[in-house]
Amino acid sequence: MNYSEKYKSDFQKIEWDESSKILKSTWNTPINISEELYRNEIIQYLRVTEEVAPKLILVDAIRAYYNVKPETQDWINEQSVPLNVKIGLEKMAFIVSSDIFSQMSFEKILDKTTSEIDLFILQYFDDEQNATEWLTNSLD
Repeated sequence: MNYSEKYKSDFQKIEWDESSKILKSTWNTPINISEELYRNEIIQYLRVTEEVAPKLILVDAIRAYYNVKPETQDWINEQSVPLNVKIGLEKMAFIVSSDIFSQMSFEKILDKTTSEIDLFILQYFDDEQNATEWLTNSLD
């Protein structure tokens, strides 16, 4: 992959690979990040997602330690579901942490998103290579 950086902060890096059409977001959120900072990072993620309109998204959540509050999970869904419909997202791969609590937090967000609308295929992985291979394989 030949990713170009679209956004970078202390908490997240978002990259785009033009050839594979994969948007990659790498999260580095400490357990004690403020709610305001976390929401601001989500806003940046959504902004870049809308800008590049990927069909494939790779989320590296291995260092995402923040346990997302239920009201923030709902807020994320309110923002992301219409955007995912608009861009026609097809597949999302999550590389998850062994920390069960942060993984559960991401799963809660995504379970709500995918159950509300059977919009895209979601799969969890424990390494980037398998996640990327799955994303780039056809949907057939």
